[in-house]
Amino acid sequence: MGLAKLAAWAGALGVGTALYAWWESTAVEVRRFSLPIRDLPPGLDGLRILHVSDTHFPADGSSTARFLEHIRPLEYDLLCCTGDYVETSAGWDSAADALTQLAAPFGVFAILGAHDYCPPVRTWDQWVSFNADRIMGSPRRFVNPQPFIERLEASGMVVLRNEWRSVEIGGELVRIGGAGDDSAGMARLDAALPPPGGFSILLTHAPDAALRLPPIADGGPSLVFSGHTHGGQIRIPRWGAPLRHSQLVSRQKPDGVFDRGETTVVVSRGFGTAHVPLRFACRPEVGLITLIRQSD
Repeated sequence: MGLAKLAAWAGALGVGTALYAWWESTAVEVRRFSLPIRDLPPGLDGLRILHVSDTHFPADGSSTARFLEHIRPLEYDLLCCTGDYVETSAGWDSAADALTQLAAPFGVFAILGAHDYCPPVRTWDQWVSFNADRIMGSPRRFVNPQPFIERLEASGMVVLRNEWRSVEIGGELVRIGGAGDDSAGMARLDAALPPPGGFSILLTHAPDAALRLPPIADGGPSLVFSGHTHGGQIRIPRWGAPLRHSQLVSRQKPDGVFDRGETTVVVSRGFGTAHVPLRFACRPEVGLITLIRQSD
């Protein structure tokens, strides 16, 4: 085979792979599974939690309809959202348009990720500069997300910023904490965790915050929801995810369910994409998790 033909085949393969990776980034999976929890209070047995993370809505709102199309048919009791709703703050309006349409019988609880603080990117030049800064490791710049938070809260969402709230579910008191993005040094676990006792859930965008949690007896949560890894976003079949941005996960398991002592950590692949609109061997997801009592 001549060099010209080889180059043509290589080019065709590259284009085909890129087109497939673009398609896969839109092929959303509703990931349904039951999650056994040790000492789960009886009133929470069967509780359905929808977990949404890393939506990365662009400023043009092009993925909003796809998001709502997958969420609206679902039945769930509690909604937990774990941050990075936008790529940059240029997407705040698009994200709010989508998220404020969501509701759950026992509430919608949310935290922010570092991308939700990023300065707006609306032009090609700004996109190149934004990603070049990340690659070069330049200090990150942030903007105040208060306008975005206020719009979410006006719809009834509870946005937790290193704090916690209580909600009664099935006659049980459930305390839900929300930490800042641990990957950007924003997490204050001492403030986000409720006092010891009872059943508690922690929302933290970056899963590595779970590596610093105390035992349940000392105030650690029974259940943690997080995202951030995107499941690697680009995976090499049979090898795994080269980029994970987390020490909790692994190359071959960059998302899913992890045990940290008595605490169960759920890491989402996320709905959106970061930096490039591509996924490979790693479909986007929303998680529908049913809690069940773990038998001895």
